[in-house]
Amino acid sequence: MRKFAKYWRDSASLLILARDGNQAANTTKYNYKVLVFKRTEKTAFLPNSIVFPGGAFDKQDEDPSWRRVFNRMGIPDELLLKLTRVAGSRPFIFNNDSKEVLDRNISLRLTALREAFEEMGVLFGLEKEQAGATPNGYSNAVKVSDTASWQTSIHNNEKPFSELFEKLDIVPDLFNMYEWSVWLTPALFRKRRFETAFYLIALDEMPPVLPEAHEVDSYFWDTPADLLLAHKEEKIWLAPPQFYELTRLSHLYDIDDVVNFGKNRNYKGSTLLCPVQYFCSDATVFVLPGDDQYPNDYDYVTAHDDLEKYKDLTAEQFRSQAKNLHRAEHSGLHKQTYYVNITPFNGHLSVNGKNMHLSKL
Repeated sequence: MRKFAKYWRDSASLLILARDGNQAANTTKYNYKVLVFKRTEKTAFLPNSIVFPGGAFDKQDEDPSWRRVFNRMGIPDELLLKLTRVAGSRPFIFNNDSKEVLDRNISLRLTALREAFEEMGVLFGLEKEQAGATPNGYSNAVKVSDTASWQTSIHNNEKPFSELFEKLDIVPDLFNMYEWSVWLTPALFRKRRFETAFYLIALDEMPPVLPEAHEVDSYFWDTPADLLLAHKEEKIWLAPPQFYELTRLSHLYDIDDVVNFGKNRNYKGSTLLCPVQYFCSDATVFVLPGDDQYPNDYDYVTAHDDLEKYKDLTAEQFRSQAKNLHRAEHSGLHKQTYYVNITPFNGHLSVNGKNMHLSKL
């Protein structure tokens, strides 16, 4: 059994970006949009929230039978091995169950692709002549004639996801998707926690979307800045990881810059981002790794003992006690302020778009 299997589930999520063909007619400075959807009220985890496509890891995602798909399409072993050679931090989610299954750096990518298809009907794949070539940075959305039927069959475990690729004679595009971050639900959510690997994938044009009705209330494409603004204006609600990642992304306006950044950072690793909560008199503060108030040797399981230690201090007074800051101060469901002055981990973007300057967002 995996080390933390009884405490949380593993999952993967996919930030899908597409070049905006109508950008010239808009006033926005972005030439791309991000695909998000609103969860239904019946969804067990974070109902009605705005999220990226994604969901729980499934055993089929690490099934060795995937090797047959890769071999049939002539994928060089070296190309797959490259995905597993990450130099930086590796959170628990990347630890393999055994040597018999696919490496987690591969299987979690398959989780993200599978969930994107199940929820949004978008399939990312490569034809044989593309599969062994040097990745160009952008993926392809493959047309599936009976999408709804396949979505249902895969979601209900009536057919494995791999069967769809074999039928279409294509291979999953693992090579034009980029490791972006890893988040763990805070320990205060004891009964439902997820460690989630976030990946990013980009398209040169917006693909057709066929949402799955059980989990998807509605979907839309929008720029990172407009999604953040809609959250602040209380038109939508973004969970903290989505708000954080869209804030990072909001500092890149050109999709080519996003792709180049993703390619250059892809093998630098990810530091596990598990927020730790403190109560202040005027805000709830969630500190992140690198902050002076982040617990030393945190075990990620127990709620720390200092939860109410600073309840008589304002968030500003609490903040003044730390030199290194990496935190979010929440004064309401739609009111959060990030204070960051540390260098981003693993060569990543900061939420303030810089490295060492304190920013209030």
